[in-house]
Amino acid sequence: MKKLLSILKYIIPTSVLVFFLAFLLLSTTQAATLAAVYVFLSRIKVNLAGTTGQEVEMIIAIDTTSAVTTGGTITIEFPDGDDGNWCRTAGALTVTAVTASAADLSGTAWQIDSGLPASGTLAAACVKGAGAGTVDKITISNVGALAAGTTYGVKLANGSVAGVLGTDDTAGEHILTISANYSGAVVDSKSFKVYLVTDDVVVVSATVSDIPSIVCTISSNSVPLGTLYPGGAYATGTHTISTSTTSSGYYWAVYGTGDGSTDAGLYNSTTLIPSGTTATLDLTSPAIYGFGMTFSDPDAADPATVTTNFVNSPIGTFGTIDRLYSGAKLVLYQNGTQGTTEQSTVTYGAKAQAAATSGTYYEYVYFICGGYY
Repeated sequence: MKKLLSILKYIIPTSVLVFFLAFLLLSTTQAATLAAVYVFLSRIKVNLAGTTGQEVEMIIAIDTTSAVTTGGTITIEFPDGDDGNWCRTAGALTVTAVTASAADLSGTAWQIDSGLPASGTLAAACVKGAGAGTVDKITISNVGALAAGTTYGVKLANGSVAGVLGTDDTAGEHILTISANYSGAVVDSKSFKVYLVTDDVVVVSATVSDIPSIVCTISSNSVPLGTLYPGGAYATGTHTISTSTTSSGYYWAVYGTGDGSTDAGLYNSTTLIPSGTTATLDLTSPAIYGFGMTFSDPDAADPATVTTNFVNSPIGTFGTIDRLYSGAKLVLYQNGTQGTTEQSTVTYGAKAQAAATSGTYYEYVYFICGGYY
């Protein structure tokens, strides 16, 4: 009998210890860490009150390590010191199962596979912490069965009449704890930090303005010089060119056709009154003949410039032009903005040589106008 009692003295404590360790092991396995979780906040700015223009929504994605039996809850707990900031107004929230979010990480456990299932109808509410030891807490109830290895998504927003979500008033890290629960016991949970910033909005601005443009006008496409006499006086004819631009300036250039081979100037199929090889022609001189042009300054107050050879002074001296586009000469330009339309008078001058034959002479002067942008 004593021997039996002696044996029981060792067996009973050992059995109690084994039972206690088994209970602890069981409790530990029933409170595992969530396999994957994220919270996708609509705003990360501090001190949002959840009012119009400051609404806060969140999508929660969870993947449980252990299967959760139907009829459970999911809770989100905020830091003890943040009381009344995350849950601005206690009460029912709007809760919606979602199957995806912008924060999904494709091909991983952080990709929502399915909307959070319901056992009946999903419901959610927030309560405020009230001092040390209590916290702002959101509880999602009537959660259906959760399978381990599946990531579920759920969205929380302000309630229609009661619960209002906000953010804490301090920038920096804030610890959240998300738990999956069944029959009041935590099955899976995980704590992590979210970060709030002073301002989460970047204002991007741009100015749209009209595309720079230029308007070029030639008042007439035909200028008669009247009658020239071999070895006689020079004759002139005029028209105007106008320029309007919203760019940084403009230019005019000209070239002629002449006899089609040697030089620009007036031509009648046999005789050329040439523009000549010199830069200018003083047709007031008895010994000089030829064809040339001058341009008036559109506005002495603006930065418009007539190229030196083509200024309209002294009277009777004209700038010479060349043939073809390759021989085009710059005659008028402006380097600067222009407030109003500017007009320049173009004067053509011609004097026939003594050997000029009778007939009708022509020169085709091509004008080129453009802008500086």
